[in-house]
Amino acid sequence: MRQVIYVLFCSAVLVGFSTVASAQFGPPNGPYQPQAVNNLVERVQADLNRGYDHWHLGNGERERLNNAEKQLRAFAHDWEHARFDKDALDHSIGAVQKVLNDNHLSGPERDALWNDVEQLRHMREAYDRHEIGRW
Repeated sequence: MRQVIYVLFCSAVLVGFSTVASAQFGPPNGPYQPQAVNNLVERVQADLNRGYDHWHLGNGERERLNNAEKQLRAFAHDWEHARFDKDALDHSIGAVQKVLNDNHLSGPERDALWNDVEQLRHMREAYDRHEIGRW
């Protein structure tokens, strides 16, 4: 009888942990799964690279964007390990937004980067609403 209770208890614990782990990232195949976040970070990098070809940014602005990109990569790495670093995400969003605001950038490259920032903001809002990142 003790063995049966022990097996049932262990099974319940495993089911509980798997439910908690999936809740960390939101719904399966959702926009906040680690691979989806990695894809978004890759898209930010690609959009920045396209923008560099069209925009005339000073060295300070490029450095700000490069630092934001590094922080986004670190954020995505932490997220893969179920750690949500809201400060890194906030800083990255702010850095990209500052460049967008201060340089009056235009064109499809700017629009693409704006959309990327909006998706990052949605992730931050989902965290604030306790939809992701909470155990």
